Amino acid sequence: MRRTAIGALFLLAGVLAGAHSAAADEVADFYRGKQVKLIIGYAPGTGYDVHARLLGRHLGRHIPGEPTIIPQNMEGAGSLRAGLYVYNVAEKDGLSIGAMNRSMVLAPLLETIESNQADFDPRKLGWIGSINSATTVGVVWAASGLTKFDDLRQREVIVSSDQTTSDSYVFAQLMNNLLGTKLKVITGYSGTTASYLAMERGETTGYMGTSYSSLKSTKPDWIRDKKVNILIQVALKPDPELKGVPIITDLAKTATEKQALEVLLAPQEMARPYFTSPGVDPKRLAALQKAFMETMKDPAFIADAQKLSIDIDPMDGRDIVPLLDKIYKSTPEAVAAAKRAIAVEKK
Repeated sequence: MRRTAIGALFLLAGVLAGAHSAAADEVADFYRGKQVKLIIGYAPGTGYDVHARLLGRHLGRHIPGEPTIIPQNMEGAGSLRAGLYVYNVAEKDGLSIGAMNRSMVLAPLLETIESNQADFDPRKLGWIGSINSATTVGVVWAASGLTKFDDLRQREVIVSSDQTTSDSYVFAQLMNNLLGTKLKVITGYSGTTASYLAMERGETTGYMGTSYSSLKSTKPDWIRDKKVNILIQVALKPDPELKGVPIITDLAKTATEKQALEVLLAPQEMARPYFTSPGVDPKRLAALQKAFMETMKDPAFIADAQKLSIDIDPMDGRDIVPLLDKIYKSTPEAVAAAKRAIAVEKK
């Protein structure tokens, strides 16, 4: 009896291994010789672009069949254009991967999205993974004389943004409504690169929506030469490199304010998210998720990231789904508080 049971177990293991091998071969056969479009929601040279192109240089080696990854910039609407392309337009075959601002996942929940795009549901995307978590920071040009967060409460400060769904807009409004700052948000700047340039030219004084990792990788001289002052961390947890810089969660006073922050800051956990279209074959999605996590451990990828001063703290795509579910199960009171926190005061 025991030998029979052991034999049955070996047989079952062989069947399962064969099934796994067949599935892997099927995925490899599909991707072999193909091109995968990596749709980047921001302009060349931005933090999202630098991160996405880093991923694109290494991901293909880990996908079964080793397809070629082709980066394509599709800027517009704070990266929502790229997200909607992968969601609605791209073939649902796993040959399109999107790179979109993390805060876009809040747009349907907070009703900051246009009515004709209201059918966008980020929970339906095929989430592949995130390179790292984010500490968003509010920065000002050092020559402005602004040196501490309280200075933003004392006089009007012009800051840039691309549009109302982006971090730079959401967090500026959050600071105005909850923390009493006097930020005047000018929209229409296409991504981080344009906002950085606006500060250099003196068109604006600050930018409230850049991640610390982007600042380090794209403007290391700004930090080294103290061209900017970092006045606040917009995150649930402080960055150990930013000692002495206040974190927004410590400045929130009431339970309602803390509820609003829990909703608005939750996407920071998936700072650099990548996804494919809804309805992609589960075997292909699983292969993309596995390839992503393997890439995060690839010595060549890690060495490349270190050259760019990019921190690697990956999140598996399978863990992004429950994070989004948690966000969308926020209490009505918390969602209402978040909406009030980013509302524009009507004059």
